Amino acid sequence: MLDIEPVIGRARIAEELGRLEEARRILGEALVAAPNEPRLLQRLADIVYQLERFDDALRYAGMAITANPRSVDAHLTAALAYDARRDHRNAVRHARIAVALDGDGRGLLTLARLLVNAPATDETRAEARSLLERAVEQTPGHVPTLAHAAETYRRLRDRPAVERLIAAGLAVDPTNAGLLRMQARMEFESSEFGGRGRAVATLRGLLGSRPGDRTARLLLAEILWRALLRLVAWAWFYAAAVAVLSMWFGPSVLRFMTPVLFWIIPVAWFRVFRRLRPQLPPGYLWARVRRPAAVLGLVVTVVASLIMDLGAVALRSSTLVTGGYLLLIIGVLGAAVAHLLLMLAWLRRRGDEDDRDAAYEYAFDGLGLALGLGLVLTGLLAALRHWSREPAAFWAFAAICCVAGATMLVEMLIIGLLDWGDWVRPVAHVVTLAVVLGLVVLGFRWSAGHLIADLGDDPAVAARRYPPPELPRLFALPPTGG
Repeated sequence: MLDIEPVIGRARIAEELGRLEEARRILGEALVAAPNEPRLLQRLADIVYQLERFDDALRYAGMAITANPRSVDAHLTAALAYDARRDHRNAVRHARIAVALDGDGRGLLTLARLLVNAPATDETRAEARSLLERAVEQTPGHVPTLAHAAETYRRLRDRPAVERLIAAGLAVDPTNAGLLRMQARMEFESSEFGGRGRAVATLRGLLGSRPGDRTARLLLAEILWRALLRLVAWAWFYAAAVAVLSMWFGPSVLRFMTPVLFWIIPVAWFRVFRRLRPQLPPGYLWARVRRPAAVLGLVVTVVASLIMDLGAVALRSSTLVTGGYLLLIIGVLGAAVAHLLLMLAWLRRRGDEDDRDAAYEYAFDGLGLALGLGLVLTGLLAALRHWSREPAAFWAFAAICCVAGATMLVEMLIIGLLDWGDWVRPVAHVVTLAVVLGLVVLGFRWSAGHLIADLGDDPAVAARRYPPPELPRLFALPPTGG
């Protein structure tokens, strides 16, 4: 009869060394001699799940459950594999069975995470919080439990709870990699001034002790690429602000305000290349900026910013208004090309590092800002444009918002198509993005068409925008009798 314990021990050692394929081979060979052994089936299900072979993980977990319906670990592995396949109903069902069989911290944490991953309601969020509290109370001071609970609270957007659990865990184990990664993420997402610098410092300390920490390296790369892409975002903001100012104010105000606004762009460059660079590991910034797409993107950003500034200078003149708005739009389109180039540089694979999910999240947030805030401001300006000094500026602003939104949509489509083989982005999702992109492009054409018409030389348009003054009517005196 096969002795199971030595086999499981050798497989666990191989797993701890990162040799998952070797662990799978050890367990697979043992299954030939004991095909119905539930512990072997469960361990093999867990290994192939880590190898992201989710169908195999479900098959082995199902065999383990058939052999031993009370196997908590098999139910938990099945729950995680179903969740990876986006089958949230079965994932939650197996997690609930595991908690019913043995309500220890593992089952509670897994069920809480799955409830948050599934389409959440107020009821499921409240249940997830209750499960997390039970798990932490069961094992007070247990660092892995605190780390898992903190990550789920982060998905619940409960920042105070996350910070409390991170502090409690680091008080027990100041070098815990999971907690340090989460602390860096929280610092980076903080709205406080200097949060990005503290995040970089935390990550550098973590990478100093664990140079191969892939998650820490990816988060550091995300901080860098977000900072570079923000340079383009500031250029878009400058163009939009100039358009709004020109809608209400004359050349005298623009001569003062546009140089003040333009200083935002060089200050942003200073913050990236003079303040962020010393915080990063030596050579880290230049090693990534030297990519051809990144270099070209930065050069195009500079040129686009200068074109926008020329447009602002033209708007300060009473005779070059048409050229000013056209230069603004050309600069905005150039900035869109620069944004795409920097995003492609971010998406470039470096060895086994691929951070597409973080890039997709950035593009999604940018799309929400460009279209959400853009629609609100566009609606407000549309209601007021007939009382403005230069109604054509409204169409320039609308076109700028459309360009920014279309850029984010194109980037989301690119990331979705790159993940097409893994079905990470469902077909319906990609089709929806394509439809919205088409609507945004039509919005740009509509806005640009109205801008050109409003600034054209058509006498009818000019008469509508600048109607001739109405002369007072003169009434003849009534004839006198004679």
